[in-house]
Amino acid sequence: MTEPAVRLSIPAAYCDPAFVACLTEAIGEPELVAAFNRLYGAALGVVGNDDMRGFAKFVHDCVYTRLSDEAIHSLRAGALAAAH
Repeated sequence: MTEPAVRLSIPAAYCDPAFVACLTEAIGEPELVAAFNRLYGAALGVVGNDDMRGFAKFVHDCVYTRLSDEAIHSLRAGALAAAH
């Protein structure tokens, strides 16, 4: 049995490989970006737009904090393996 995975709050989450992986995957999902833009009146993906901080908070609240402990552990292990 694995231990519970800690989820860090922003801005500390920016140092968590699991959050970075969530954010990287999320920005590559056009439907998620479109939903964020629609919900928040944002224009993420438009040149010169600076909605990334809001998107990061959105991903933190809606994805990262809701992932299973196993998924968080897996994301961290994958980042560690890629670093070696």
